[in-house]
Amino acid sequence: MTKLNILYASMWGNAEDVANDLNQLAKDEGIDTEISEMNDVTMEQFENMQKVAVVTSTTGQGDVPTNGAEFFDKLEQASLKLQNMKYGVCALGDSSHADFCGAGKKVDKRLSELGATSIIQRQECDGDTEGSVEWSQKLIQEIKQQ
Repeated sequence: MTKLNILYASMWGNAEDVANDLNQLAKDEGIDTEISEMNDVTMEQFENMQKVAVVTSTTGQGDVPTNGAEFFDKLEQASLKLQNMKYGVCALGDSSHADFCGAGKKVDKRLSELGATSIIQRQECDGDTEGSVEWSQKLIQEIKQQ
């Protein structure tokens, strides 16, 4: 089975907590995982990943948090070929802001533009992490079927 790469960008720790919970759930199911802050992943490493979970909160005007901003800037400029990548996005945000879950939506859109295939509907958490556990469980089941 292919490794599940879990990438996160977190402003206050909620997205990091969701990523860590997903990591533990996946390991409990016997899935090999690697968890990283987005900025710790190079474009070369990213292009070679086949199963990816992205967990990101949103900051500012729908922006990716600081520990993922550099990664996302490079992703926007990159001409990667991600047709072998299967992914899911869990976006954290606050619906009282105009660009609700903007960071997750941007990442999801860019991955799709680069040819990656979404294997689960994007989870949008409003103000907390509600729904993230169910999303994680569904993602793990999809990963196991790939």
